[in-house]
Amino acid sequence: MNRRNLMVLPLFAFFSLLFLVAQTAKPTFNQYHKPDEIAGLLQSYTARFPQLAKILSLGKSYGKADIPMIRIAGQPKGSVDPDARPAVFVSANAEGLHHIGTEAALMLADKLLTKYGQDKAVTSFLDTRTVFVAPLLNPDAARAYFAPVKSERSANSRPVDNDNDGKADEDGPDDLNKDGVITQMRVKDPEGRWIPDSKEPRLMRLADPKKGEKGIYKVYTEGLDNDGDGEYNEDGEGGVDINRNFPHDFEYGVKSAGLYPVSESETEAVVKFLVSHPSVALILNFSTENTILNMQQTGQAKPGGDKIKVPAYIAPQLGLDPNTEYTPKEIADLLKGSPMVGGMDITEEMVLQFFGGGPAMALDQNDMPIFEAVQKDYKDALKAAKLENLEKKAKSVGKGSFVAYGYYQYGVPVFSVNLWAVPEPKAEEKKPGEEPLSADKLKSMTSDQFLALGEDKINSFLKEMGAPANFNASMLMGMVKSGQLTPAKMAEMMAQMPKKPGGEGEEHPDTYLIKYSDTALKGKGFVNWTPFKHPTLGDVEIGGFVPYLKVTPPPEDIEKAISFHTDFYIKLMGKMADLAIPQAKVKSLGEDLYQITVYFSNQGWLPTSTGQGRRAMTAWPIRVKLSLSPEQTLFSGRPVENISFLAGSGDTKTLEWTIRGKKGSKLTVKAWAPKLGALEKTVVLE
Repeated sequence: MNRRNLMVLPLFAFFSLLFLVAQTAKPTFNQYHKPDEIAGLLQSYTARFPQLAKILSLGKSYGKADIPMIRIAGQPKGSVDPDARPAVFVSANAEGLHHIGTEAALMLADKLLTKYGQDKAVTSFLDTRTVFVAPLLNPDAARAYFAPVKSERSANSRPVDNDNDGKADEDGPDDLNKDGVITQMRVKDPEGRWIPDSKEPRLMRLADPKKGEKGIYKVYTEGLDNDGDGEYNEDGEGGVDINRNFPHDFEYGVKSAGLYPVSESETEAVVKFLVSHPSVALILNFSTENTILNMQQTGQAKPGGDKIKVPAYIAPQLGLDPNTEYTPKEIADLLKGSPMVGGMDITEEMVLQFFGGGPAMALDQNDMPIFEAVQKDYKDALKAAKLENLEKKAKSVGKGSFVAYGYYQYGVPVFSVNLWAVPEPKAEEKKPGEEPLSADKLKSMTSDQFLALGEDKINSFLKEMGAPANFNASMLMGMVKSGQLTPAKMAEMMAQMPKKPGGEGEEHPDTYLIKYSDTALKGKGFVNWTPFKHPTLGDVEIGGFVPYLKVTPPPEDIEKAISFHTDFYIKLMGKMADLAIPQAKVKSLGEDLYQITVYFSNQGWLPTSTGQGRRAMTAWPIRVKLSLSPEQTLFSGRPVENISFLAGSGDTKTLEWTIRGKKGSKLTVKAWAPKLGALEKTVVLE
């Protein structure tokens, strides 16, 4: 071997060592990781924790990027295979622009792995449960944040002809002023609809003709008319919004939602994984949607307890009036004693499926107490951590979103948090009794306190909130008096209403963003309007908010926001349903006959299935099987029984059998559900 080769070997060993160190180094959470870096970070976890972590892949994006995932599970001797255990699916950044969500998912994985063996609760959990973490569901869109020119994007890379000219992706934004960000252009035009805000001229708002205002500007996204059709930036790169492509409440005819539900490889990968893993009992998501603070989906509510009419062709056979509305419970109770159903255990959810109740658009009434309790815990924790500003910016569940699919169709508890929101300036403190009515104040009011406000104060509040004209004080007061509405529910409705642009004398709803840019970001969140000679529009001004301002905090703020939420999620995992057989009683009836009573209990806080899961027929019952020895005979009862569900916090149900068998002989009771695992108990006849 020559001297050159002798020199190469040490260098090779040195760089190999550097690579190994890089792969096993603990990640930091004061930066945003590029899509290409995430797989390497997950690989570093498997290098550091080979006994706990396994790299998987959900699939590929439309742009052929990997959708990485890691499986975390302890495997002590004699434990159940990780893929057969009750599981949690942790997901993030289906929008592609929620990069803080990706960081949170990575931190959650890091905490579970590092706490295993150190924290008793985490160790016990991972020895009996499995956690799948997919930190980036939309890698194509995520790349835009790291591009040389930043332009906010949530669509994958599938070409879409948005302007119906036979071409796709030919007219996207352009960085005309070469500042590295895509903002807006404003140009004076007699047909313009926009005017500068009177209090903050950097902000634009729609002119209000009712107030005698006339628009003087047209506003465009920064760019050129690349295809020469007279429109600007109407057909940019991509694509389909992954978080609008899931099946529930899908928007047909909206190009950004996709041609049909689950048309995209990213969406298909997630749905296929969940359907092929019925063990997933809980979904925890990091998203722009905060379902803990804003629990309802947009749209017309159809709660599971709605009254329904029984069709005329079957109502007489049940002794019911086809013109009368009945609750699902009333019909279920009647059917349980009817020979028509042959002894089947009829549930309210089966009634809704058979007679129809409309697509679910609101939390099932059986699930509401669970979500309300989690919401209370979350709000208390936010207050203690001084993160209350998140309450004001909670986005509701959108059409075709992942969390809507997870709860309404996959049928498991789903919690999603947005992690961070631009802080709003603190309002001036008022003396007691002078505080204006607000949505937050409504939450703590009793019905009597609300009614005592009077019509004038309530109408003033509704106007300030930008409520529709049909929402007036008289109507709301009547609903409160009749019990149809509470102040707390009213506050939740108000939180979902979009703020109207500020008019004369009113503060523009984006004023807080300007103040945040000026103070916390030292002006870097807003590009001041600057003249530019546009090749087709002539004299324009370029400026506006920079991309990702509302959803991406500065790197130094990442860790505080995600550390709080990952701790909260780990505590939620510990609330999962936990099936147990705490007791089996044997009573001798004489002549080798024994009555067996077996108790089945849910030791966890969450129920074994959601009300919505049962309504959607995606929830699995607990299947109980009685296995007898050859010399035993089943005298009464059935060898296989189903327990529909167990509520949380120790809810218990019993099953009974009568067995003929010799004293001292044994039998086995087995209970199983994919989201609960399997367990068995041996019973001795004595």
